[in-house]
Amino acid sequence: MTNDFRPNTIVENTDCLVAYIPDGRLFAAKRIEGSNLRTLFSSFAFEFTRLQNKIYELSVEDDLAHTTNLIDEWEKALQIPDTCLTNTVSLAQRRKQLVAKFALMNLTTEKDWVDLAFFFGYRIKIEYGTQYSIFTMKFPLYFSGSIKAAKFTMIINFYETEQPKNLFTLTFPIKFENSVQFLMCLFRKLKPANVNLHFRWKT
Repeated sequence: MTNDFRPNTIVENTDCLVAYIPDGRLFAAKRIEGSNLRTLFSSFAFEFTRLQNKIYELSVEDDLAHTTNLIDEWEKALQIPDTCLTNTVSLAQRRKQLVAKFALMNLTTEKDWVDLAFFFGYRIKIEYGTQYSIFTMKFPLYFSGSIKAAKFTMIINFYETEQPKNLFTLTFPIKFENSVQFLMCLFRKLKPANVNLHFRWKT
């Protein structure tokens, strides 16, 4: 977590306040529980403690990986739900989506692609169209048949993930049973405009 402190208790804050009062017979009651002087400073300490608790809460909620009470506000700020991400998943997944959209969506290098997938629990390997033979006909289905097309083709290998099964109903878009669909959506959304993506699976 981002914070490395904890709020004081009311007793601890009371002790801190009365520590500024001089010692001696006149102020001896400052350490006597139930005395008027001690009760006065306890009332002050209550507000100090309430403020510290609120600061602590905000320090937790400010951390995207741990937020709970402010998660709706964070999602609104980062425009979730969008075309790929939804707020109907688990709290842990919603937090991951926040972190990813805030800090992991600038896919510049191959490692950025791999790291984004791994962040969501998937292991991928990226290959390129130029690593495969080029056919004059549309076979294999990864590229259109030219060296130029192959140069701008990325093949995302989900080598530990089974291919999603089509759960076609009477509604569109077609739903898939595997939760990796959102990651495929992100990849399509974040890829350079001139790059074609193809996905391969464990089987």
